[in-house]
Amino acid sequence: MPTEQDTPLVLVVDDDASIVDTVTEMLLRAGLRTCHACDLSAALQQIQRQSPDLILLDVHLPDGTGLELCRRLQSDTVSATPILFISANSDTSMKLQGFEAGGLDFITKPIVGAEVIARVRTHLRLKRAYDHLSEVHADQLEGLASAQQHLMPHPRDENSVRFYASVRQVLSAGGDFYDVIPLEDDLVDYIVADASGHDLAASLWTASLKTLAAEHAKPLTSPTDIVRAINSSLCRFMPSGAFFTLIYARLNHRTGHLSLVNAGHPPAIIAHSDEGVPRLLLQEGDVLGAFADAMFSDIEVDLHTGDRLWMYTDGLLTNGLPLEKGLQRIADACVARHKLPLPTAVPSVIGDLTGDLSPVDDLLLLGVGL
Repeated sequence: MPTEQDTPLVLVVDDDASIVDTVTEMLLRAGLRTCHACDLSAALQQIQRQSPDLILLDVHLPDGTGLELCRRLQSDTVSATPILFISANSDTSMKLQGFEAGGLDFITKPIVGAEVIARVRTHLRLKRAYDHLSEVHADQLEGLASAQQHLMPHPRDENSVRFYASVRQVLSAGGDFYDVIPLEDDLVDYIVADASGHDLAASLWTASLKTLAAEHAKPLTSPTDIVRAINSSLCRFMPSGAFFTLIYARLNHRTGHLSLVNAGHPPAIIAHSDEGVPRLLLQEGDVLGAFADAMFSDIEVDLHTGDRLWMYTDGLLTNGLPLEKGLQRIADACVARHKLPLPTAVPSVIGDLTGDLSPVDDLLLLGVGL
């Protein structure tokens, strides 16, 4: 059976007590719950305390205008709450101001009961449909995010990990991706990639990239040839304007030999165990999936016990700094946490670079230890 909480709650905001009484009676007869306020301050208190499903808002109030309140609510979490303005002013310019402030409808005085109830019910139905679609979308997004997370490996033993990664998406699922492909006992391929855009479509391409990498990654195939093969396949089915940036690293954990291929991606960083100065492995290269004849940069580096390789996506660079200074900032943060275990160091570096700010772009950081 429906409970009282299932009945929509309408907040009536007007400094005219007779209007409040009249509208409240109409709403109650229509089977709706009501609360009321006589000014902006009281309205805000009611909104915070009761979270109404719809607001009937007078334009002119003792401590300001309903337009001001409406604009304020658009930046808050209650911005999805429908707001219907009430005013004795039926001038077109006033109505336009109400719509520009975020109102969804405009009711003119004197109040006509049937009209008020019809408009309220219409907007409550629309809100219910919107809320349902939001829930469905959230469930779908959660499922997609879960599937994408399962595509990316996780270290099983944090006390002896060779790698650790942290991913933050603007949406629950996004275009940043990493993979770890063990080839032999001590030979491991590490991949960090970033799909163009940070919408749900970008997240779908990561499954294709993982499949292609798994197919082509073989001990006897060089990283450069692997990246070329992946690019050839992507060029056949990725739509125009879609592409990946990617950095592909093959590390022999026994000898310390590192092969690195760059496809339009930010440079990897080496933090040596015996030096305080990080090394940026600057490389040039075309992006993946856009050009059949793309060229990729490859280098060979020898690492030593205690050295670390850091790979990341450009979400860590969106800090307003020039590129060179942004890269140096990332490198310094990685070096500063060189003595911390990777499961502690990786989140700490991201926290240092982003603070409490919500990401405006997907970001990923992968640390690999020798």
